[in-house]
Amino acid sequence: MHTENKDEMRDRIIEAALKRFTHFSASKTTMNEIAEDLHCSKASLYYYFPDKNAVHIAVLAKIGESYLQTLEKEANNSEVSAGESLMNTIKIRNNFMTRFCRLEIFKLMRQASFEAMNNEVKAAKKREWDLMTRIIERGIESGEFVAVADPQELAGILFHALMGMRLAFMDHPQQFTEELSDAQLADLEMKQELLLSIFVKGLKKN
Repeated sequence: MHTENKDEMRDRIIEAALKRFTHFSASKTTMNEIAEDLHCSKASLYYYFPDKNAVHIAVLAKIGESYLQTLEKEANNSEVSAGESLMNTIKIRNNFMTRFCRLEIFKLMRQASFEAMNNEVKAAKKREWDLMTRIIERGIESGEFVAVADPQELAGILFHALMGMRLAFMDHPQQFTEELSDAQLADLEMKQELLLSIFVKGLKKN
């Protein structure tokens, strides 16, 4: 272990934690269990991460990057229409939320320790907004969509409208950190797709 590259060991810890969190949930996973999976001591984990929350945040950062890369691939997918790509972003987002629901993303966001991630979260949202802008611009360039004065502003309206729909399913919407059930996520996806279909229809050339 001492001869391992530090970054490699850190990545191994994140991978082991991700497997545990995905199967058993983050709150039910202990640092001891992660250490056992890696055949190392718990003290070794603390050399790379100060506590489990830090591991949790690193896992979410890894998943977030994977999510954004998947969205980027869709934004650059010239084999489908821009309208289809926009619709696919909803499926990608909700598939990630369903697949990684045990990571307790919104539970972590309620904790004070997550404040250190605020800049990263804002940057991730900006990347997602920019990717949506790119899809709309692709639709305009191909002639699928009518020309608009400010594609980025239009993408921002759509992005925030889709995100804001989540509030309708929350008992305490002022927190914006409430987990949704599978049934709620399915209902949310249906309503988001309906909103997006109206949006795309308004952009399409007659």
